[in-house]
Amino acid sequence: MALAVLREGWRIERLGLWLTLLKVCVSVTLAARGWLTWQADSPIRGLFWQEGWWSPLMKNPGGLSWEEWAKQSDPVITTTLSCVGIALIAIATVPWILSHVPKLRWLLWAGFFLLVIDSFARWVASDYDWGMAIEHSLQMSAPVALFFAAAKEAGRAGRSIALLLLFATGFTFAGHGFYAAGIHPVPLSYQTMTMKLLSCSESFAFKFLLTAGVIDILAALLLFFAPLRKPALLYCIVWGFLTALARMTSHFNPAIRGWDLDPWLCETAVRTSHWLLPLLVLGVLRKRGKLPYSS
Repeated sequence: MALAVLREGWRIERLGLWLTLLKVCVSVTLAARGWLTWQADSPIRGLFWQEGWWSPLMKNPGGLSWEEWAKQSDPVITTTLSCVGIALIAIATVPWILSHVPKLRWLLWAGFFLLVIDSFARWVASDYDWGMAIEHSLQMSAPVALFFAAAKEAGRAGRSIALLLLFATGFTFAGHGFYAAGIHPVPLSYQTMTMKLLSCSESFAFKFLLTAGVIDILAALLLFFAPLRKPALLYCIVWGFLTALARMTSHFNPAIRGWDLDPWLCETAVRTSHWLLPLLVLGVLRKRGKLPYSS
């Protein structure tokens, strides 16, 4: 009897730990994206300047012409983005007050919606690259996962949450891989980060990124084969952490003998989900043994 009580207490304690880590992930992701949107601008701005979308709506008599809108809209857009950033930072506090006001978990959907808009804007700015369409899947999934995990019936939804995060992990790493492997044009930021961190030539950086990209895509596929799922998750955890940290460590400033923290600390923090959420999935695997989707 005593042993059963101890086991149940340990199970509840572990569930509490995973829920706390999920709260940390959601809070850090929303706060970092909010700060970047507020202080470092956002690709959402580009959505307001899509002439092909908006100019037909401005052809009504007495309305602004596209040229007038382009000249006058910048202050309005800047204010709007500031409000979006502040809203994201405010929603980042929700995970820590859910136990007192459970109904506030519905605000997590607002955070999800704003993250979706940000991701959509990046997809449009990339000229509709499919890799960009999916590589922020983990960031967008984090508040959705917490919404269901914080519900009273969360115990029943545990494996469904893990399955959601498993698919999001696969999409995120496949998206990374499409760029690193050259399926989409390799971003200049990938090249410069690699060259700085490895002190290597441009040609070696391309080869390194190609290898990493192929492994990313392979890991994303192996997540859906039960015998190789855990090694694939371990790779995602380690590589997701290293690539997130690279945003800050590649911006060492010799003038101050340290790192430029703004915006690079937030660029690292906003990618917390890229390693912490696969870690949570691995924790569920160790606890339950199987996910609903197993080959």
